[in-house]
Amino acid sequence: MVACKTSPPSTTLAVKSWPIVFDEDRTQLSLDYMQEHYGMTPEAPTIDPKMIVVHWTAIPTLQASYEAFYESRLPASRATIGKASPLNVSVPYLIDRDGAIYQLMPDTLFARHVIGLNHCAIGIENVGDGGEHPLTEAQFVANVQLIKQLLTKYNIQYVIGHHEYQQFIGHPLWKEKDANYLTKKSDPGDAFMQRIRSELSDFNLLPLPAEDSIRQGISGQVRWYEGNLMPTVGDAPAQQQGEAVQRRIHVHELTHRDQATEESGFFSKMHSRQVATVYTDSLGLFLLSLPVGKYSVLVEEENGLFANRFDGEGHIAPVEVEADEVIRLELKIDYRATY
Repeated sequence: MVACKTSPPSTTLAVKSWPIVFDEDRTQLSLDYMQEHYGMTPEAPTIDPKMIVVHWTAIPTLQASYEAFYESRLPASRATIGKASPLNVSVPYLIDRDGAIYQLMPDTLFARHVIGLNHCAIGIENVGDGGEHPLTEAQFVANVQLIKQLLTKYNIQYVIGHHEYQQFIGHPLWKEKDANYLTKKSDPGDAFMQRIRSELSDFNLLPLPAEDSIRQGISGQVRWYEGNLMPTVGDAPAQQQGEAVQRRIHVHELTHRDQATEESGFFSKMHSRQVATVYTDSLGLFLLSLPVGKYSVLVEEENGLFANRFDGEGHIAPVEVEADEVIRLELKIDYRATY
């Protein structure tokens, strides 16, 4: 195994095997996650690596970090992300504070560690955090050596920090179907990643999508709902989750119902300034930069512009964009649904 793409290997990179549980339960949970979040139905939970994502564990010790990944299912203490899936988080690699590298699972097995990109991402976790246990120089060196080795093995296009994953919303690699499933991350920080990428200049990595493209405005997903959506006991039927659809989105200055013609739930003749329009991708995802202000966001349908949200004053689908904020929206088209 080589440590540099452009020179012969001088030493073998020491990687210690320390497997976590990857049983039938974890296999099935991984397949379920790939189908529910990405619309993928592979026979086995494997990935085609296109990206490496660097993390910190936010746990101070190696043993506790390992134990956090070990079981197939999330512990009850992680109820927030457990709503999206009971599959436990994991990564192929865990790096201790002294730089020792442990392999927890094969590179190409599916691991849950980065929203929207798990299907193509190899994860590297580092024991520590950004506070009392900052990442060490030994960890930096180990990350660079390990990443160089992986770059010689796979067709990797990007090396990113966990905190940079939302820059891929709307990118061809982004597959998350639930526009509301996002978490804000800070690991491992800009300084650590800039140092890592500066050591990888000999490799033909692609630049990350421009961060300012999502710095201020709106982003999200359009989903179609129809049929009986009355509450049920147990698991929600598939139609209650909606289907991601391609649509054209219209953004107007904040518009009152009195400023438009409304018929059977559709709006036309909007007597307000149209600020922008944007088309979603095949997964219904959209991204649009907007100035600070208040807007009405509607979806174009055959019968007119559709919106199903109103504030107490009668404004249509109100959204307020504030400075340096990206507002996440799920636009539901549900005029053929019953509740």
